[in-house]
Amino acid sequence: MFKKAMDALRGRIAAQMEKPVPSHVNIFYCFGGISLLLILLQVLTGMFMLFYFTPEPEKALLSIEAMSNEVFGGWLLRDGHRWGSTILLAFVFSHMIIVFYFKAFQSPRQMTWTSGVVQLVIVFLMVTTGVLLPWDWRAYWAYAIWMDYIGTWPLIGEYLSEVALETFTLNRVFYTHVLFLPLLLGGFLLFHFKMVRKYGISEPL
Repeated sequence: MFKKAMDALRGRIAAQMEKPVPSHVNIFYCFGGISLLLILLQVLTGMFMLFYFTPEPEKALLSIEAMSNEVFGGWLLRDGHRWGSTILLAFVFSHMIIVFYFKAFQSPRQMTWTSGVVQLVIVFLMVTTGVLLPWDWRAYWAYAIWMDYIGTWPLIGEYLSEVALETFTLNRVFYTHVLFLPLLLGGFLLFHFKMVRKYGISEPL
């Protein structure tokens, strides 16, 4: 069974290696696939952390410290989740720079580019909400700085900052981070893949 699976995998790899590749393709074209792998790792480590995290202001940091210090491998998965989010943001941003450099955002790939921009915003929001979850001094000052920044936006800034301050709870941030944003990201990922399959990643040479 295992031998058949390995033979099938080797056959697939050999078939893919024989396909022609444009001369301008380089390692940077792998950043989209690496970003997907990082997203899957974030999901796995995040699911592990769900079992131990308590989304209450008084217990959030204590639950994270207990997970890191008392659970076998907890520190590794927690740090992997924390640093993985930063690396994911860097890879998604780099992926978009390469797409912009090669002008792969032009017709007929406008929707591919637009869905990618939306995914970057969603990943950034996930990083921001993730920073708030421990509710330590870093989370407090990150929230304060963001509210001050949003308050400077013309017309809607003051209203948005007031609403965010009046309705803020750690529970809402938690469910936004682990439920709403991941589902939104998953939907845009599927749409993004559909557009890539339909229109390709760049003009043929």
